[in-house]
Amino acid sequence: MHVASLYRYPIKGCRGHALDTTVLDALGFERDRRLMLVDPSGRFVSQREEPLLATLEPELDGNRLTVRVAGAKPLLIEIDPSGHEVGVSVWGQEFQAVDQGERAAEWFSDAVGSALRLVWYGPSSRRLIDPTYSPRADAATAFTDGYQVLVVQQASLDDLNARLPEPIPMERFRPNIVVRGGTAWDEDGWKELRVGTMTFDAVKPCARCLVTTTDQRTGARHPHQEPLRTLASFRTLPGFGAIFGQNLVMRAPGTLSVGDTVSAT
Repeated sequence: MHVASLYRYPIKGCRGHALDTTVLDALGFERDRRLMLVDPSGRFVSQREEPLLATLEPELDGNRLTVRVAGAKPLLIEIDPSGHEVGVSVWGQEFQAVDQGERAAEWFSDAVGSALRLVWYGPSSRRLIDPTYSPRADAATAFTDGYQVLVVQQASLDDLNARLPEPIPMERFRPNIVVRGGTAWDEDGWKELRVGTMTFDAVKPCARCLVTTTDQRTGARHPHQEPLRTLASFRTLPGFGAIFGQNLVMRAPGTLSVGDTVSAT
């Protein structure tokens, strides 16, 4: 098996982009979901509530953030990594983040049509991985749904697409790592994944939701909730619902590249 593609998502819930190589720091892919949109209460906002986030295309170059969307002037700001801190929450976990100011808040609110603020995972931010699944007590993540890295197999998508009325692209599942060369659904049994020079613990199947039914180019929901409906017909686990992919926690920081060899136990 080998790495077929790598993806990073600078702002949680917004469009991602492909990478040829990436550094992983203590939280996962460098600059992956280190920015997040929150509602007036500080709760995270994703495509579950606002599918139009899929149409927002961020680019993070150093501390310079550019966000584009059709029909509007791009947002260009310098990220303030140590400014005013506010309380935020992700799936009930409460911690501090750095607010990125009024101009960003106004731009995102206008683009999506609801009150939003942009926050950065700053020096005081601290979010540990659920100890029920974490292989280490100090393992942490940023604004992901809960884990550092998400891996999926191309063979599994191929099998799912063979069951769908119309095939869907991999971007519907918003992975970090796409693996090619394995057997469909083998990832269910993975415990340890070696990718290039890095080693990851496979800690939890990835439960799937309404986001998979959202076209990542237009923000439109599928009228029949595909592929979630088909996925749920043959890929469910008690307590998880429909599953696709594996959540990973790395043993140590490192570097990944497209083409890296992948082996699993």
